[in-house]
Amino acid sequence: MARVTAPLLSFGASGQIAKSMVNASWRGISYARRYVVPANPDTAAQQETRSVFAWLAGVWKQLAADAQAPWTAASTGQKYYNRNLYMGLNTKALRPGDDLSAYIGSPGANGGLPPESVAATGSSGTASVIVTPPDLPTGWTVSKVVATILKNDDPHSSTTYTSQTGSATASPWTISFSDLDAGDYTVVGWVVYSVTGSSLKYGASINKSVTVS
Repeated sequence: MARVTAPLLSFGASGQIAKSMVNASWRGISYARRYVVPANPDTAAQQETRSVFAWLAGVWKQLAADAQAPWTAASTGQKYYNRNLYMGLNTKALRPGDDLSAYIGSPGANGGLPPESVAATGSSGTASVIVTPPDLPTGWTVSKVVATILKNDDPHSSTTYTSQTGSATASPWTISFSDLDAGDYTVVGWVVYSVTGSSLKYGASINKSVTVS
């Protein structure tokens, strides 16, 4: 892809020319590329990618602000948006499997540390999650711990399951979820840190399985 400053001396060319060249812009950057007719093969691998992508798109729309925040922090200053990063990393992680055991709740951002551990217990319609922060470097404090719980179904299915996200701001860092259907769930937990003179830091998430009766 070639960047151009004055395409065809028009300072704003767009569209294709004689099916040989295409002028367009992306995020304010004008560029020119060769005209091609896109292929659309329907291989099994591509079907898997598309189905997971569609599932993730539905989940992203339902995610609470706390669940989207680490993706926003990780994409700040980059040439992609929070949703693009979320979709890209999770599509790659989930496509080979048939459950959510590899789901990424937080990619980590601004040098945050992962939790020391994530523990989860389930009972009738409820789940309790404890996200334990690691030992903190000097000057760091825990702003909150966050966890998201999702029904542990096949992401290649067409069904989008509602997620729940909660947080805790003090020890013992326990987050409770209620009104859950019986079944197996994946919980992802991470820590958000405050550091003087720095943006919030987000640790990468750790996964845990839990069964709700």
